[in-house]
Amino acid sequence: MASKMSSPLTSLLSRFRPQQGDVPAKALIGWYARKGLGSGIRGLFWKLRVRGDAFPFFVGKRVTVAYARQLRVGKACVIGANSTINAFGPPGIEFGDRVTLREGAWIQCASHPSSPGEGLRIDAGTYIGPGAVIGVGGRIHIGVGCQFGAGVTLIAENHAMDDEGRPSSHEVIRRGIVIGDHCWLGHRVTVLDGVSLGEGCVVGAGAVVTRSFPAGSRVAGVPARLLGPSTGPK
Repeated sequence: MASKMSSPLTSLLSRFRPQQGDVPAKALIGWYARKGLGSGIRGLFWKLRVRGDAFPFFVGKRVTVAYARQLRVGKACVIGANSTINAFGPPGIEFGDRVTLREGAWIQCASHPSSPGEGLRIDAGTYIGPGAVIGVGGRIHIGVGCQFGAGVTLIAENHAMDDEGRPSSHEVIRRGIVIGDHCWLGHRVTVLDGVSLGEGCVVGAGAVVTRSFPAGSRVAGVPARLLGPSTGPK
């Protein structure tokens, strides 16, 4: 039988990327060799471009980052292949330790130098599934240990309305988005500008969240409505 998590190497791997349950040492090392060797080597080069600890840092193929010096990266972070990040704006973007941003992510702080974004912070241990779209007009703060499904969208900006109720093509409103610690957002959830979700909220797949909900809420629907207290992680 393969040994469990006992060798110095597997102990080191577990320190950077905590494991769930017992994993045989051979299987764990093989997994990281297949998924992490190439991306870990790329991360060594990316460490020279970004700020922060950024070690180890795992970067997939065809990742592009504009204004990389405004991206601060913690330990053991992952950016999946085919992701595009624009960190333009004085606050930039900050990833805490062990943040995972899966493949095909799109994060934009600004579409023009005249309107820089107000910053994005993702706290330690948060996982964001593939195909995420994060529009950082207003400030976005995502808390510790959150779990996002595939295709989640956060848009921290909205067009202002004129006197006749028509959206302005130039003036925008930025109230920002706050996602509390240990929130779970299902596949294809959309969170709009001005929303704050308290700690431990669970949002059902496909929901469109247009207003704020307190800690421990369980919400779903279009627009999202309160279903009851969360039965998810605390």
